[in-house]
Formats: sequence, structure tokens, C-alpha cells
Amino acid sequence: MKNIVVCVDLREESLKVLQSLKDRIDLSGSTVHLVHVFEIKMGLMEFTPVVYPVPSQYEEIESSIMGFLDNLKRDLGLKDNQVEKHCFFSQSKEQKIKEYLEDKKADMVILSTRGKHGIEGFFASSLADFLCKYSPCDMLVMRPR
Repeated sequence: MKNIVVCVDLREESLKVLQSLKDRIDLSGSTVHLVHVFEIKMGLMEFTPVVYPVPSQYEEIESSIMGFLDNLKRDLGLKDNQVEKHCFFSQSKEQKIKEYLEDKKADMVILSTRGKHGIEGFFASSLADFLCKYSPCDMLVMRPR
């Protein structure tokens, strides 16, 4: 049985791309991990350190994200016994995904890109770029149409 990790970005265009996955790849007989990493932001506001989200907000955020993951599971036609859903909070989503892939001994990671081009794409660091360099498994990168 294969371990397939799907990195879920909650942007509408990204979710649409991932929904088309059921027509492109046979997921039957695989364990599919639907994973979202909520990035913890730190900064200064008027010389006061600010962290978002704070731990007291995690439960509410996680509940909302699990709703998105449930909808994606349904759209992909996956059964409850073949899906693991996870929401993580981390300062580095790239590192958290890499560690998760290593821990689960993933056979493949699937993610969608935002499809940035030109100057915007040149300066934007992305999860896809990071995983192209450091992923411990095969990758499928899906782009918006």
C-alpha cells in the first residue's frame, strides 16, 4: 500500500486543482494523507512582539481546516479508512512537511502551485521549490489551468 501525502493549500484555485486529482491518478489501494500546515507568523507592532495565531486560537482554526479537508476527501471519493487528515501549526511549513514525509515514509507528495510567473514568481519562495530540492519521495506538482 502506498503512502501519498497531499499538501492542501486552502486557496480556492488550489482546491479546484486538487479536486481534479481523482481524474488524474488512481488513489485506490493507497493511504492518502491530507495535510495542511498553518504558518505561525511573528512580527512587531509598535515595538511589541506579536504572534498569530496564539495557542488559544488553534482549536477553532483546526476545526475549520478539518472541514475543508473533509470536503476534499469527499470530492476525491476517498473512504474514511484510507485517509489521514492533519492540521499542523509551525513557523516553517516547508520543514514541517519535509519531516512529515520522512516520518510517514511517503511514496509520493502531491501539491498544487499558485502559478506565479514573471517577477512575482522569481522572487516568491514556495513549498514546491523547497520540496523539489529536499523531498525524500517522488513529487507531483499540479498547476492551475
